[in-house]
Amino acid sequence: MSLTLPAPAHQSATAPRAPRFTDLLRSEWAKLRTVRTTVWCLVATVLLVVGAAVLVAVKARTQGPQAIDVTVNFSRVGLMIGQLAVIVLAVTAIGSEYSTGTIRVSLTAAPWRTRWLAAKTVTVAALGLVTGTVLSIVCFALVYLCAPAVSGSLMTPGVIRAVLGAGPYLCVLSVLSLAVGAVLRSTVGAIIAMFTLVYVVPGVVAGSPLRELERFLPAGILPPNAGWTIMQVDPGRLGGLPPWAGFAVLCTWAAVAMAGAACLLQTRDA
Repeated sequence: MSLTLPAPAHQSATAPRAPRFTDLLRSEWAKLRTVRTTVWCLVATVLLVVGAAVLVAVKARTQGPQAIDVTVNFSRVGLMIGQLAVIVLAVTAIGSEYSTGTIRVSLTAAPWRTRWLAAKTVTVAALGLVTGTVLSIVCFALVYLCAPAVSGSLMTPGVIRAVLGAGPYLCVLSVLSLAVGAVLRSTVGAIIAMFTLVYVVPGVVAGSPLRELERFLPAGILPPNAGWTIMQVDPGRLGGLPPWAGFAVLCTWAAVAMAGAACLLQTRDA
């Protein structure tokens, strides 16, 4: 008589399932929209950008006819300062995780670090894209409708691209700011670094023998830096690169910074 022994029960350790990217996106969006800084930064951006456009529009009513490219440029006046609020928003999105220690909770819940960083990046970039696009259309409409006469129309080559260009510009600027915040792991340090890059370096370069390099800086407050070319009807007239070449330079800055951030996120402790 033979006994059939039951097969020994093997305890198998199940590997944790990687969260779906959509789950990470929902999580990061919930964090972003519930942070008070996000609301204040968006309010500041709207007040600065639209407020400046209203002032320009009121002044435009008393002036004579203007070219369509001048109208586009006038509608960008508020963005010179308003972009700082977007930079603060993007930096805070990741800097607050380090300052409060919630980065450990985030990486424990989603140990796939590059996927987590990608989800946060997409969320912040999407908010920058929507904010820039909507504000750009509103500001251009205000200045255009208040001008007594405008020579040219929306069908003039480069106008639609320039009007909508603030969306892609703030989108990629947000990615660059987020990456700098991830590299420095300090909200204050990253804001200072971005402020220096956007507001100080272009002025220093423009007044030096290296002024030709200003065209390859990612951002600034006036042309001919690379980022603003996509928002200009004819950036070449102001000494800038062609529109999409300049935008490609801005994207390269953001991509290099994000690659460095992803590498450091993988190798450093949270």
